[in-house]
Amino acid sequence: MPSAEYIFQEMLEQEKIAALHRTLSVPDWPAAEGKIIISGSGDSHCAALFGHWLLEKRGKVSGLPSLEASQAAQYLQPGDLFIGISVSGRTARVLEGAKRAQSAGAVVVAVTDNLQSPLAHLATVVWPIHASPAEELHRTNYKDKQAKQYVGYHHDVAQTKTFWAILLTLIRAAEIRFEWKTLLAHTRRLLAASFYDPLLNKAGLWAQSGQTFIVGSGWLKIVARLGSYKMYEYNRLAHFTGIEEYCHTHYFITRTGDTIVFLIADQDTGARAAEVVPVLQELFEARIIWIQSESLDRPNLPIHSNNPIDIVNLPPTTDPLQQFLDHVLAVQWLTYAIGRVDAPNINTFHAGYDTEKLVSGTLRTIRRSAIQKPGCERERIET
Repeated sequence: MPSAEYIFQEMLEQEKIAALHRTLSVPDWPAAEGKIIISGSGDSHCAALFGHWLLEKRGKVSGLPSLEASQAAQYLQPGDLFIGISVSGRTARVLEGAKRAQSAGAVVVAVTDNLQSPLAHLATVVWPIHASPAEELHRTNYKDKQAKQYVGYHHDVAQTKTFWAILLTLIRAAEIRFEWKTLLAHTRRLLAASFYDPLLNKAGLWAQSGQTFIVGSGWLKIVARLGSYKMYEYNRLAHFTGIEEYCHTHYFITRTGDTIVFLIADQDTGARAAEVVPVLQELFEARIIWIQSESLDRPNLPIHSNNPIDIVNLPPTTDPLQQFLDHVLAVQWLTYAIGRVDAPNINTFHAGYDTEKLVSGTLRTIRRSAIQKPGCERERIET
């Protein structure tokens, strides 16, 4: 039953996290007026792209993958700012970037859940995301000798609430006008059984797809990217792309019966998606999932008795930021609903059927690094 699954429990915790962040003050900003690099790996890279969008008014901002950020950090100067996002505070590439930024004289901000982590200790300023009980961040359920090092998370599962908490932390840091009361109302609706039950009930059909395409436009492409990452963590093949890019490139790898998820941001993207839906249904018998705010007019979509379009309605809003957050929750539910179908063990991180060996291999990649600092002997980072 979903109620016994950690991911389901963490999904529901997101309302509590939103309520908490509503009461918190603006995170401390260091005295740095230069350019900003904001970075993370995996989900946190998606959060960094979101942060780039939010922080543009503060000057020149670059939202970069962690390896690129590590390379760019060595060229920062005093007065510049490096914002490193790592839930566990242990991601080696983010630590590399932070150390290089610090060596260059830049100020380092850590966005993390673990205040006792290497990243938090290194940073000048820490922005806690307040996602998990502190005492849970230093233990793990893994039995494999090396996988047991994979600590820094509440549960050893594909993360949902930590990404949500990072987004809310960055919103507070950006000091933009935002209706937290509306956020809470939308969050309650999107975390209610009336919203997620239909997705769980239909997931068996969607999970039959050979692959899933999650298609967005503008900043909803960040949500599409996040959705594809989540699907990978459930050992499901997925792609993210823009609507136009899908039309011009991804047709060529679409198979009969694939699932295509459209994230609709506005009337233009809705109209463009509606142009290609009949083609997808006719040529590929594609399963179409259409997600949009109730504030938007829905274009005329074809009706197929044997292959209906699944419409996912989000609460009405004209605020792009609220719309973004609504799509995040919807895509989290969608990927979880599909991912749990025939999962080998939904209560552990299972990006592969031999779960602990895979995570052990991952550890060698993200927990250690031998990248050389400019002008220094080769350095190995271990956490």
